[in-house]
Amino acid sequence: MTDLYQPDPGAPAAAPARPGYRTSPWRLLLAATGGAALVGALWAGLGLAGSGGPAGPSGDTFDLRGTFTLTSGGDGFGTCVGSGGYADIAGGAAVTVYDAAGSVLSRGALGTGRPAGMGTCVFSLSAQSVPAGEQIYLVEVAHRGRTMVTPQDARDGNVALSLGG
Repeated sequence: MTDLYQPDPGAPAAAPARPGYRTSPWRLLLAATGGAALVGALWAGLGLAGSGGPAGPSGDTFDLRGTFTLTSGGDGFGTCVGSGGYADIAGGAAVTVYDAAGSVLSRGALGTGRPAGMGTCVFSLSAQSVPAGEQIYLVEVAHRGRTMVTPQDARDGNVALSLGG
């Protein structure tokens, strides 16, 4: 028996038939609207969370204040200075404030210490004109390593660091 239909060898092959999916304009509109809503929500959420820049007007700063307690190795009697491995801890020791990326934001110093018991000294700690709006602050006394401080504690003067013990 002879086939009634013989394909033309020079004609392009027909695309195979796809099962019954048909994209309607409403589905495209719904997908585009949903995508735009998702992008908008993400953008708004990141804006509310802050981007590490100043939260207030440009140039908004505060003075970071608190205490630094040397719990061992301090003289603790009469004058307050560190001794032995803590000899670098004394009034005037450097205080450096960094942002989360490690950039220096401000520099300050320890104040005069006051004895607080056997071998313990408590120093005032300050750094002026710290830029507001950071997500976290890192504070370092002398070369003793950076300690994380929340923006609320930094602003409110509730920074309380310690060494030794």
